[in-house]
Amino acid sequence: MNRTVKIIAAIVIVLAIPAVIQKVMFGSKSDPGKVLTKLADETNAGLPRKIDAVTTLTRVEYDQKVWRIHYAMDRGAAIDPGQIDKYRSFAAKQICAGEMKTMLENKITIEYLYTYTDSGGEQKLKVSIPPGSCS
Repeated sequence: MNRTVKIIAAIVIVLAIPAVIQKVMFGSKSDPGKVLTKLADETNAGLPRKIDAVTTLTRVEYDQKVWRIHYAMDRGAAIDPGQIDKYRSFAAKQICAGEMKTMLENKITIEYLYTYTDSGGEQKLKVSIPPGSCS
């Protein structure tokens, strides 16, 4: 599998999203921020979790209207920061075609944060999908 496909595949793997949609968007009388914070805590209890050959889901969090998913990429995993527009476009298409679209409609940004190591040392790549991305 080529490098771009691997990173794109990792973008769309998120735990507990159906629960997020169900609890926060369809019928929860609670404050969405509190529900998402609690859901993040529950999800984090089962982490870290290897989700493919080179990607580990390390943490999810909700902070100031941002649902953030943290991944650690194994040493040698190929991430090309020059492909950020391609990663963002693919993530937005996946989100807008599924249940996570409701998060954006409720003014919650979805962010994927990748930590990886290259010849320059530890690096981070953030793919951010803000509200309005499905318009």
